[in-house]
Amino acid sequence: MRRNTTALVGSRLCAALLLGLLIGTMPARALAAERAPSVEELQQKLDESIKAIQALTERVRELESRQPGTAVASTPAPAATPPGPAVAPPAPVAAPNTADTARIEALELQLGQLESANAGRGSADTGLPLHGFADVGVATHNPINADLKGFNVGNLDFYLTPRLSDRSRALFEMNTEVSSKGQVGVDLERAQIGYQLADQATVWLGRFHTPFGYVNTAFHHGAWVNDSLRRPGFLNFEDSGGIVPTHTVGLWITGAPRVGTGKVQYDAYVGNGQQIQGGIIDMRSAGNTHGDLIFGGRLAYLFNSGATEGLTLGVHAFDARIDDDALPEHLTRVLSYGGYAVYDTDQWENIAEFYLFDDEDLSGSSGSHRSHAGFVQLGYRTAWGVPYARYESTSLDQTDNFFAAQTSGASYHRSALGLRYDLGSDAAVKLEFADTQLTDRSREHYSAGLMQYAIRF
Repeated sequence: MRRNTTALVGSRLCAALLLGLLIGTMPARALAAERAPSVEELQQKLDESIKAIQALTERVRELESRQPGTAVASTPAPAATPPGPAVAPPAPVAAPNTADTARIEALELQLGQLESANAGRGSADTGLPLHGFADVGVATHNPINADLKGFNVGNLDFYLTPRLSDRSRALFEMNTEVSSKGQVGVDLERAQIGYQLADQATVWLGRFHTPFGYVNTAFHHGAWVNDSLRRPGFLNFEDSGGIVPTHTVGLWITGAPRVGTGKVQYDAYVGNGQQIQGGIIDMRSAGNTHGDLIFGGRLAYLFNSGATEGLTLGVHAFDARIDDDALPEHLTRVLSYGGYAVYDTDQWENIAEFYLFDDEDLSGSSGSHRSHAGFVQLGYRTAWGVPYARYESTSLDQTDNFFAAQTSGASYHRSALGLRYDLGSDAAVKLEFADTQLTDRSREHYSAGLMQYAIRF
């Protein structure tokens, strides 16, 4: 009878120990697959297992104390009890053995790691965050090269933001694009490393988007980011037909301190003076030969309350010495200034920018030249996408060497109606119908229908 009772208790003890062993040796990846609430369930099961182990261990010690020749100092012999179910008297709780303790500690460690992982869920990712954008399309006139028709491959853009220390910053953008001759090239569009000097002041060093107007810093090379199918023509990037230095290699300080109910956004920068090579502005990433600089700034106020919430009003200017590859070369002082207004809300995306140019020929006798450019775009946001309308116009003095040396330096005006339709959170189809009129180098006039499929990943 004693043997059977001991065997029965022993089997229960083994079952309890086996339960503790299974819980204690549960693979970490199985625990990690559970959601946060399972941590509490596992902890509760662990506590119940420990209590069962302790109770059964004490029961064994009690039974062993009744057998002849067995001395258990911590448990005195129990008094006789009436016939009926045996009931164990109160006794001190015995600690689990070394093997059980090791398993319990291992499980507690796994639980602690799981709790830490769940607590960190939703926080910033670690490592090297990589974002990607791509677009393809078809058009009766290519959005970049108007002489081309048919299907086209746009950009494959990779956008990296390495996570450094609390105040260190970094941004790199590598873009794969197709030239007018169908050649594929890779360009390091942005390479800037920064440091946050204070809560409202960050300094960047490297190659960045020149902070003038709104569009040039709000929309990068990934087409999905922009609600419209393309940027205004004169604000295209340099190798895509733009006529202003959209990139600068140098030093940039920026911030947006709160003032009143809104914020004041400021930017100041200095960098290498650009050069026109082969009809395209080059930002001189390795430095320039004449040693001249571009410097400029931007100042804006962002309204955050009342009827004007979502409105931004700003001014901008830059002064640069830009030469070209003509023989003899021309050196032009390019002084540009202007303003912009943006009304960006859940319902509206309205943008207007204008640029004035007071340029001076520093290498010849052509004197001073005045030009201007600007655009207005109205967009209405719906649950499924954004219809928009835009008008853009430039009047560029063709006796100004700065514009005359550029392949895309001709004056034009364009009107466009477009539609962005969101297929989901990471893909959009855009349609645009535009009418373009060149007004000085030629009198070419053409209408175009364009379609673009843009994604992010």
